[in-house]
Amino acid sequence: MKIVVIEDEDNTRYGLINLINKLGEPYEIVGDADNGEVGLALIEQMKPDLVITDIRMPQFSGIEMLESLKRNGHRHQTVILTGYSQYEYAKKALGLGVLEFLEKPITAQDLKDTLVKAQQELMLQQVAGIPRGHAAARLEHYLQQSVIQEQLDLALLAPLAEQAAFFTTDEAYHMVCIYIGQAQPDVAVQIKARLEQQFQQTCRYSVFVVPQESSLVALLQPSMTGIDLAMFIQQDLKSTIHSIAPYAGISTVLLAGLHMLKDKFNLLNSTRKWFIALDETRTVMRESDIGIISIEPFIFPHALENKVKLAIAEQKWEPLERYFQEWLQFCYERRYDPQHIIDGSVRLVTAALRSVGETFGDTWAFHFQKAWLQPILASQTRTELNASIQRVVKEMTEISQAVQSPPYSFIVQKALKLIHELYKEGITLDEIASSLQITPEYLSALFTKEVKSNFSTYIKNVRIKHAKTLMLTTELKIFEISAIVGYSDSKYFSRVFKEVTGLSPASYHKMNHEL
Repeated sequence: MKIVVIEDEDNTRYGLINLINKLGEPYEIVGDADNGEVGLALIEQMKPDLVITDIRMPQFSGIEMLESLKRNGHRHQTVILTGYSQYEYAKKALGLGVLEFLEKPITAQDLKDTLVKAQQELMLQQVAGIPRGHAAARLEHYLQQSVIQEQLDLALLAPLAEQAAFFTTDEAYHMVCIYIGQAQPDVAVQIKARLEQQFQQTCRYSVFVVPQESSLVALLQPSMTGIDLAMFIQQDLKSTIHSIAPYAGISTVLLAGLHMLKDKFNLLNSTRKWFIALDETRTVMRESDIGIISIEPFIFPHALENKVKLAIAEQKWEPLERYFQEWLQFCYERRYDPQHIIDGSVRLVTAALRSVGETFGDTWAFHFQKAWLQPILASQTRTELNASIQRVVKEMTEISQAVQSPPYSFIVQKALKLIHELYKEGITLDEIASSLQITPEYLSALFTKEVKSNFSTYIKNVRIKHAKTLMLTTELKIFEISAIVGYSDSKYFSRVFKEVTGLSPASYHKMNHEL
């Protein structure tokens, strides 16, 4: 354990140093000074585990030195030497996180007992995984571990909180959880630095980052009377955070004690999706808000889903973007349960994926399935959900640019043109071959080779695709659609439709229309 001794009386200082040296390991004197000003520089340089200092010295007292160390973040275990027993001095020293008082004249046994106590405290901190350094950093580390680990011993937390941040156990804590999502790491650093600067004049505080949850947490107690921390959080704190990260979700809760830290942190995490309904850029969410939010029934807009599928089938990207914007407006125009919004978004994008598969091939749909659905399912705020939907629209338009028209021969191009013009009239392979003045056998072989599908399968898929479009955009009966796409027998059409889609025409129609 590294020790610095600061005492203006030479005999007392040298006597302490000699006593400590006689005790040998694990104690090491790494420096001494005869006033607080020199002692401050020495502590900054040596970063000791323990500081033994007189309470009253000329030029720069022990209290002034400790206050300066506190402002600079170098708060160590401290033992006060004093021949004074004035209450005000003792009270002020306790507020600066003093481990022990030693009254002059100091006995060897008192000194030994104090060093043993300091060494035990240091060992407990090391066992708990608290890094060496000033108390504020150790507190941040221990608080972070407290919210992410199970079975963590909280016995050290309260005294460390008192020493490092001067929290008092008889007063409630305001916990503020700041969710920043997948922002760059320097965003958390910027927010932490700004908050600590802002808190210095108003609060006793500790701010720590929880990277596993993409969050920062601030624990606050008012440092002076007349401060309304709830109002401060709703106004000043929100403004500071959103000036750096406008998309940050801020939630707050009261803690009766630090033993509630993990449970309340988990509660705020579990309710974070409510930012989708409440809009994280406009509000600070309180625990009490969740129980009183008025929720409206969520009725999925089937007509909008049909518009999305048709726009993809027809490769009309401008209307498609508008339809997804309409979807987001629908989600936010009323107060819906956020999970219903997420589930509805998954349903809409899944329908879009099916349409992508039908239009561009199942390979494309499979390629984008995880990339489109996973961010929606993971969305915690309105900003994240918006970004997920915007990505879907952007990448969907890029698919059509990536899909190049196959370099078909002139004969196959002419055959395809005739199929798409005349499939409703029941055009046959023989009729197309005749119009092209080639044999049906040659056309069939060439068509299968280039299109990778035989003639009958291709024309069947064209008819069924058009039938699905009619189901999405019209109120025509099944037998009417059957006749339009080239099937005179509606029962045969139904068998072919189910063969291609896996659904009967009636089931497909019901699935894609409002009940």
